[in-house]
Amino acid sequence: MQDLNHNSVILVILTGGRSKRFGTDKCTYKINGYRSVDLIIKNIGSLFESIILAGQNENLERSIPDPRPGLGPISGLYTGLLMENDVFLISCDMPFVKKEIVEFILNEKDHDIVCPVIDGIYQVTHAFYSKQVISCVEDEMACYNPSLKSLVSKCKDVLLIGEEELKRFENYKMSFFNFNSQRDLQP
Repeated sequence: MQDLNHNSVILVILTGGRSKRFGTDKCTYKINGYRSVDLIIKNIGSLFESIILAGQNENLERSIPDPRPGLGPISGLYTGLLMENDVFLISCDMPFVKKEIVEFILNEKDHDIVCPVIDGIYQVTHAFYSKQVISCVEDEMACYNPSLKSLVSKCKDVLLIGEEELKRFENYKMSFFNFNSQRDLQP
């Protein structure tokens, strides 16, 4: 069941990566007949009132260039936070995101950041970020090597969701699967 309070959260899909290892644009790569970015929208777009494709991508008609290009995913998060909304951030290379897991994360949005941890790794590009963290994001972007993981470790009100909580969802790890080579997508 959809919580109507999710409407204050916008979906930000990171689309500005260069896809060097993949060899072609990950956002427009077709999986089961859908571009990766469209598969994400199909899977979870209905949870959000607004969707932003963050990052310069000449293959996508609606992508918004990052205000601070060259800083990686944190700049895409910043693009969304500048809209003065809470953000659910996801990378374009996570096409099998599960709606029920995103709903579970959004139901914990009374924290500044809600970040799942899979196999000991912070899933920073499959996480919720409150608009309250914008100053922390700006501080992190001023660092020599800004990162979302560093942001998560520095913020005070962070809820980390472990695998024990996610195991209730069938095949939960697929929601966090990201592809880096075409071989990753072969059965």
